[in-house]
Parts: sequence; C-alpha cells; structure tokens
Amino acid sequence: MKRILFFAFLITFLVSFAILEMQHSDEEIIKEKLLEFGYPPKGYVIINNTIRYSDGSFVVLSTPPKKYPVSAFDAYKKAKEYLEKKEKEYGLDKYNYHLHIKAEDIEEYSENGNYYWAFKLYFGKGHSAGDLMGYILVSRDNGYCKIKGLFGG
Repeated sequence: MKRILFFAFLITFLVSFAILEMQHSDEEIIKEKLLEFGYPPKGYVIINNTIRYSDGSFVVLSTPPKKYPVSAFDAYKKAKEYLEKKEKEYGLDKYNYHLHIKAEDIEEYSENGNYYWAFKLYFGKGHSAGDLMGYILVSRDNGYCKIKGLFGG
C-alpha cells in the first residue's frame, strides 16, 4: 500500500512539475523573441549605425541621433491596455466577445520611416482563441497604438 501511495505521489509530482516547466511568462517569451531579433541579452550592441538595447529600444546614430524609447515590454503592456479600452468602446463584453494579443506574436515593423512593434490581433468569443483580424501597431517613438485590419485603418 505504501508503495502505491509513493508512486502515485511521485507521478503526480512529476506531471505537475512538467506542466509548470512548460509554462512561460509573457516577459520570458518576449525576451526570447528579442534574442531572435538580434537584441543582446544584457546591455547594448551596435549594429549598422544602430544601438540596440536588451529591452528592445534602440537609437539610430544619425545627425542628430534618433531615439526610439518604447521597449517591447512597454509595447505589449500598452497594446493590452489599448485593447481593453477598445473592448469597452465597442461594447464587446455585453456579447461575450474579446480582443487579445499573444506575446509570442511580437514582430518588428516599419512603414514610411516609422518603426512599430506589431502584434497579431485576435477576435474571439468566450474562452476561444479567436481568429486573426489584423495587427495592433505600437509606435516605438511615442507608444501610440493603432489597429491595422478589420477593426481599424
């Protein structure tokens, strides 16, 4: 009997430990993506007249230098806040609909000389993952958010 209890406890412990190891926080996911994009794990690195910092902000070494201070973490937070505001504005809560983004979808995007953090925008009902409806862009210059796709221009 003791042996059965021991193995039951051991299996439960191993399964729960494996599940907890697979879960990563949004911050860890964004850090991994920044490394994929060529940002350093700590400090800064200079590549092609650009200083790239570990948080995803950067400075273009031109005359005068142009700083883009919005980090990837700030952009994720601002995008989530913006979507909460839009959900209330559109009244989606009444119908059990939601707008959301995922940390693993972060991308770098530039358009007309402006730099953005881009996240895929999902629209779903209840607890569903939802369908891709466009992108939310966060300006790396000032943190301004805009939607590109079904919900915006």
